[in-house]
Amino acid sequence: MASSKSQCSDGHSHHVHPAHGEALEAALAALRKVGHRITLPRRALLETLICEHGPFTAEELHKRLPAGLCDLVTVYRSLGALEETDLVRRCDFGDGIYRYEFNTGENHHHHIICRQCGSVRTLDVCFADGLERLVRQMGYAQVTHTLEIFGVCVACQGARGANGAGLPA
Repeated sequence: MASSKSQCSDGHSHHVHPAHGEALEAALAALRKVGHRITLPRRALLETLICEHGPFTAEELHKRLPAGLCDLVTVYRSLGALEETDLVRRCDFGDGIYRYEFNTGENHHHHIICRQCGSVRTLDVCFADGLERLVRQMGYAQVTHTLEIFGVCVACQGARGANGAGLPA
């Protein structure tokens, strides 16, 4: 399908795949189904998370929203409602700061995080799905998993010297 031009909540025009509009409408319907109101901040957060991949901290998301739309507390509350309905996935990279991304469901993935600069890359492969099936066969319900991989990116290795001297193990 061809992409169309759309304005995301950051106020900039983006070429947006038509599936993004479908994802937004499905997410709004899921909120309505469980009795959540469709507020402007919730809609703007969903638009941002769908248009831009993330993951983003609450503060980063707040900065991406139109100025004056809501305060940071509203962002946190809205993220809580979106996470409760499984529309948003919370990522924990072990640094005490949660990050959030749109939960596409069918595109399950993991991240690799640089220990030096904090850059995040998506890994579009998951080897833990087989483990989840095994655990379900053992009788467990509501089975999920998280897996984040940490290392030092090529750019940071180059900044420290070609041999990686001084890098933590």
